[in-house]
Amino acid sequence: MIAGSNFRVAVVGRKGGVGKTSTSIHLAAHLAYSGRRTLLIDGDDRGYATTWARSGQMPFEVDGVGGLMAVSQYDAAVIDSQADPSEQEISTLGRHSSVLVLPAIPEAQAVSGLMQTVQVLDQAGVPRDRAAVLLTMDTRQGQATAEARAALEGAGLHVLEATIRDTVAFRHASGGGTLVHRVGSTPGKMAWEDYRKVMRELLAIGGQA
Repeated sequence: MIAGSNFRVAVVGRKGGVGKTSTSIHLAAHLAYSGRRTLLIDGDDRGYATTWARSGQMPFEVDGVGGLMAVSQYDAAVIDSQADPSEQEISTLGRHSSVLVLPAIPEAQAVSGLMQTVQVLDQAGVPRDRAAVLLTMDTRQGQATAEARAALEGAGLHVLEATIRDTVAFRHASGGGTLVHRVGSTPGKMAWEDYRKVMRELLAIGGQA
């Protein structure tokens, strides 16, 4: 159904509060700014991505799940999945996406939850190198992120080198219907650069580098 698009990113989070919609919004923005006509599919019943983009300031288009039928008309698509997607949805997204992004906060409990998702992908025959864990809410302090990375990689998961810093700028951006680098703070601009690094890694995974 979505196989006609050049580059397709699905952002899947089975645990709330991991930055799923923030990631979807900012990955779509980076794709759009790279010159790709980009569509963000808001697959979450809560419609957070649609609400965030309500100002019309985004460089990409936003649609609900009905927009999946039009994905082939775009150069790139980002799919913000359901908040707690079913195994069938995970399998479908895994099979039809260039890369599957699994956001997670750096804590020990992240490993078991992500392994459940990866097991669903394994059963669907989705290669593990098409799924990538993105560590979000990185405080850049202490050992939490390093320990989470070691545990996830030890479980056989691909963890992106780039991480997303924890900053209140994301809440300001969401509330203002804008992107994080436009909120007028240095942490916001740095978080935008975090996502630039993430997108560079994702394009490489999807053979677009």
